[in-house]
Parts: sequence; C-alpha cells; structure tokens
Amino acid sequence: MKNVWNDFVKPIVVLGVICLVASALLAGTNGLTAPIIQANTERTANANRTELLPEADTFTKVECTVEGVTEAYKADNGAGYVITAASKGYGGDVPVMVAFNSEGTITAVKFLDNDETPGLGQKVKNEDFSGQFAGREAQEMTLEDIDAISGATISSRAAVNGINSAIEAYNVLSGNSEGKTELTADEIRAAVLPDAGELTPVELDAPGVTEAYKGSNYGYLIYVEGAGYHDKPMYAAVGFDDDGVITGLWTDGMGEGEPVREAFTGLGLADQLIGKTDASEFDGVAGATMSSDLMRKTIQMAVDAFQLVKEA
Repeated sequence: MKNVWNDFVKPIVVLGVICLVASALLAGTNGLTAPIIQANTERTANANRTELLPEADTFTKVECTVEGVTEAYKADNGAGYVITAASKGYGGDVPVMVAFNSEGTITAVKFLDNDETPGLGQKVKNEDFSGQFAGREAQEMTLEDIDAISGATISSRAAVNGINSAIEAYNVLSGNSEGKTELTADEIRAAVLPDAGELTPVELDAPGVTEAYKGSNYGYLIYVEGAGYHDKPMYAAVGFDDDGVITGLWTDGMGEGEPVREAFTGLGLADQLIGKTDASEFDGVAGATMSSDLMRKTIQMAVDAFQLVKEA
C-alpha cells in the first residue's frame, strides 16, 4: 500500500496542488495587471486622438454602426471627430485612426500596429504614405486616387478601405451623408413595377426568392437573395409584366468591396435589363467581373421563379 502511495497517488496529489497554486497565482496576477494594461491602452489611444486632432479639448465616445468602424469619438468642443476603422489586408486587419475637423476635412491619419509584411505592407505606417491623406475632403476615394505602396497593393487597398469606412462614419455622425438616401420599400416597388396597383403577396418556395407579389392591375414583383463576392448576400427586386418581360430592376450590392459597391445599389442598372426576358445580357459594373456575374445569377433566380409565381 505504501508503494502505491509513493509511486502513484502522491505524485498525482503533488502535481494537482502545484497546478492549483499556479492557477491561483496566474489569476491573481491577471487581476492585478489587467486594469493597468487597460488603462495604458486607453491612455495611448487618447494620446493618439489628441495628436491627430490637437484642437480638441476632450473626447466623448459615440455609437457608430458603420461596417469596419471599431471606435468613434467626438471632440467635446466641436473641433471634429476621430474615428478608428480597420479593413482586411495581406496579413490581417489594417487598423487606422482618422481625424476630421468640423468642416469635414481630414486633418491627419495614423495607421496602428498591424501584421502586414515588414518592408512592404508595414509601410502604411510611414509618414510619406499616411501623410498624403491630410487635407482631403471626407469623400470616398479609390486606390487610383492615392500613391499606393509599390509591391503592396493589398495593404494599400486595405488602407484606403479603412479610411473610406471612417469617412462614411464621419458623414453619418455629422449629418453630411448627401446623395445616399435609401429608397423606401414603396419607392422601390413603384420604380420596379410602375402602376401595378395594389400588390398582393404570393406564397412561394423557390431558390433565392424572399418575397413575391402580384399587381392588381398587372405584373409581378419578385425579391431574391444571392451570394456576393465577399461572402455577404446581394439582393435584387425584379418587376415583370404578365408575359415575363422585365419592367424594372433594383439591386443591393452594399456587401461588395470598394469602390464598386454603391454602383451595385439602387436603380442604376435597370436599363441593362428592362424589356428583356432573362438576365443573360446583364453586364453589371465595369471592373467588377466577379460581382457582376454573381449579381446576374441573383437576378436570374427571379427570372427562373417568374412562371412559378404566376401559377401560384
């Protein structure tokens, strides 16, 4: 019995005690250091905000739901905003802090630590790259609008996308979102299937179809959801007359990448298909072949469902 204790039980008990003590010490250490680390992080972030917008006195955090934005702060004296955003680069997220003055001009940009390639993507943090954004208006830009880093296109694009997210957030927070008014559901229906009269829902289980309606005067309206290029859905609303001829088209591709996502959203692509009976002649947006093909497939789902809706 003694040998069993010494050879088997005692080592297990001793090891268990050691693990318990070590866990307790680690938990205690974490409890002591976590608040210090958090305070240092907040102090550094606040110092960065003050550096980028020195006219500000103090900052207050504001809520912002714009995709890609991680933090938004408003200067309490009205000097502007400092917004932090991130976009996917070559090695991971490329975070950036962007300061805007009260007139909507970018005063400074600071790229934070990232995992991009040393000597290439890491150059986004250099002043000769980040400095080129100061003085620009809070308007969306493309890779062609800047001096990209040679050999680091992905990192450069991520930098632009992050700044564009911050610009969008600034325009939303400051109330300067001009020209981006979303259409209401009634406006979409009126544009896609004009003068259709009262719309009655049609129950249907068909691939991609989310809603379907029949007009009291004529025609059918079919909403569909398809897969986008960036693993986010794209949507379309397609109007048809009684013979299946397309009367109108509304698309939503805001999940697509910059700089084409807004081109996929709205009524601007309708002329490509009005008067047609399928989506084969849909060209989409120049320079966005993959997204255009996926939107064509999305629209085609509505075409394929037309006869089913008509017979339902």
